[in-house]
Amino acid sequence: MVTQLTMADWQQGQDALRQEVQRVTALLRSLKDPSVPAVGSWSLGEVAVHLSQAWLLVTCLTQQDLSPFHAVIPRDAGVAAGAVVKDMWDWNDVTSSGLASDAERNLIVLADRIDELAEKYLSRCAAQEDFDAPRQWIIEGTTFDQATLTYHALNETVVHGYDIARAAGRPWRIVPAHAAMVLARFIVPVIRATDPRVFVNGAKAAGLRATYDVRIRSGEAFHFVFDDGALTVEDPSPRRIDCHISADPVAFLLVVWARQSQWSAIAKGKLMAWGRKPWLGFQLRSLIRNP
Repeated sequence: MVTQLTMADWQQGQDALRQEVQRVTALLRSLKDPSVPAVGSWSLGEVAVHLSQAWLLVTCLTQQDLSPFHAVIPRDAGVAAGAVVKDMWDWNDVTSSGLASDAERNLIVLADRIDELAEKYLSRCAAQEDFDAPRQWIIEGTTFDQATLTYHALNETVVHGYDIARAAGRPWRIVPAHAAMVLARFIVPVIRATDPRVFVNGAKAAGLRATYDVRIRSGEAFHFVFDDGALTVEDPSPRRIDCHISADPVAFLLVVWARQSQWSAIAKGKLMAWGRKPWLGFQLRSLIRNP
C-alpha cells in the first residue's frame, strides 16, 4: 500500500541518491568521447548536459528560486513565476532549449558540475526538517514536497546513468530498490498530481474501463484505474480487478521510460499478467504516454 513518507523514508531516498550520483560521475570521468550516440538524437555528452541541468532544476525548486536555472534556459513569460511550463508536453521544448544553450560537453567538467549540485542539494536536505512542506514543481499549479523532489532527482540520475553506460558499452546494474523508489515515490505521485488525462494515450484508452492491480516485486502495489481516457492511481482496495501485473522494478522502470521493450521483459518473466482479462497486460504500456 502507498503510505505517507516518513523522515526515514526520505533519508533512504537521500542515501540512494548519493550512491547513484557517485556511480554516475565516476562513470563520466572514465569516458573520453562525448559524441557517442546515446538516446534518440542525443549524444552521450548531451545526456550528461541534460542530467546536470536536471540537477540544477531540482536544486532551484528546493530553494524556490529558479533564477539560476533561467540563467541557462530563459523563462517563458507566459508561465507563472516559480514554475517552468504550463503543460507537461511543453517540457520537451525546455530540454531542447537547454541543450542548445549550454555548449559544455567535457565529461569531467559535467561530472564536477553534477557532484557540486548534488552536494549542495543534499546538504540543504540535511539541514531542514520540513520535508513535507509543499514546493512548486515544474508544471504550473503543481506542488510536491521535498521528499518527492529527492525522488525526482533519483529518477533522473538512475535513468540517465543507465543511458550513459549503455551508450559507452559499459556494464551497468540498476539497483532494484532504487528503481522501486522511483516508481512509487516519483512516477506515481506525478500521475496523481496532474490531470487524469495527461499521461494517457487518448486514442488507445478511449472507451476502456479497466482496473489493473500493479504489484512491484519487493515494493509497493497500486491500482491503475482507466476510465474512458482518464487514469487515476489508487491505493489497493477491495474492488474488482481486471488484470493483475507482477513487475520486476528495474524492468518496469525501463519499460515505462521506453528504454526496454515490454516484450523482452515479458519473455524473461520480468512482467507477468493474469486475472479476468489477462490480455490487458499486453496493452498497459500502450495506454500510457510519457514526455
